[in-house]
Amino acid sequence: TKLRVLLIEDSALLRERLQSMFAQYPDLEIVAYSESEQDALKKIAEVEHDALVVDLELKPGSGIPVIRRAKIDRPHVPVIVLTNYDLPTVRDRCRAAGADRFFDKMREIHRLIPSLQELAGRAV
Repeated sequence: TKLRVLLIEDSALLRERLQSMFAQYPDLEIVAYSESEQDALKKIAEVEHDALVVDLELKPGSGIPVIRRAKIDRPHVPVIVLTNYDLPTVRDRCRAAGADRFFDKMREIHRLIPSLQELAGRAV
């Protein structure tokens, strides 16, 4: 079974990069994406997904309320934060909001796919 990923990312460039990365793995699929906090909150409720990948800086809005809402609506769905703001205080805020994993876009993006595959292995 494919792992359906809802991607919350406001950078079109990074979304394209992630789409190309995902295309190499038949077990992973980006089912929808959002650029803004409001749209993300709507998609969490409406789009069937098995994992959520969230950026923190959205236009407009923030990923933190998105993480909180996701964990309330679908507590079993893993949330992975992918951001440029890799500070201990930011990691703590994400953990407190319910994020399961946290990766820095610049230094750790290579960990995203293996992490999702690990989650997909659990979900099957």
